[in-house]
Amino acid sequence: MATFQLARVQKSGGLTTELVESLRAEILKGNFKTGDKLPSSKIIEQQSGVSRSVVREAIAQLKAEGLVDSKQGVGVFVTSKKNTQSFQITKAEFESIHNAIQILELRMSVEVEMGAMAAVKRSDDQMQNITNCMLNMENKISQGEDSIAEDFAFHKAIADASGNPYFRRFIDYIGSGVIPAREMITNYENGFGSDKLLAVIQEEHRQICRAIESQDSDLARASIKAHLGNSIKRHSQIEESFNINQEQ
Repeated sequence: MATFQLARVQKSGGLTTELVESLRAEILKGNFKTGDKLPSSKIIEQQSGVSRSVVREAIAQLKAEGLVDSKQGVGVFVTSKKNTQSFQITKAEFESIHNAIQILELRMSVEVEMGAMAAVKRSDDQMQNITNCMLNMENKISQGEDSIAEDFAFHKAIADASGNPYFRRFIDYIGSGVIPAREMITNYENGFGSDKLLAVIQEEHRQICRAIESQDSDLARASIKAHLGNSIKRHSQIEESFNINQEQ
């Protein structure tokens, strides 16, 4: 097997998405063959500069793509390299305002019903998990830290509560890029600072959480539609402003 060396993951994008792309590239270019065992999580953490939770999310996405599989107490092994024709969204696509809008539209078509089902079917334990994910986001935000992993966990918790495992597989498949980069808004919109944006988004998350907790499927559906609709609106305003400036 060729020498394994991952590049340091940059902080500008989704950490999990970047790590997935790096590991996927190692597999597809032949540094790992079918049946090879991936390096330990500790080695991946050290080389890429990410946390254990990011490594777990990256491995989960590669498993969803069918590239790797894990054996309890043994490790993670490459299962296939025949994934080049499968559906995927690249890091570059997540960084485009126009593509971000279209990805949000895709999410809306799925997550609105996912949330409605979660409101009806969720158990008390699943509701606690959703609430804990929201509180973890608030804790990260209050400390001025990145909360993308916690935001991603929030969406996965709702998917789990829906009672349909395919919702979770869909969210895992897209990966943490399902969370639009905050900088995409704050870098373009002068009046929208990061703290203000996070406060708005977090209140939307609270509304979703309250709707699912009350087991009101209509309210859950409306709350998620409003959350994603507001994000689409913010991105669309930036795209429109950018196009006008380009024409001047």
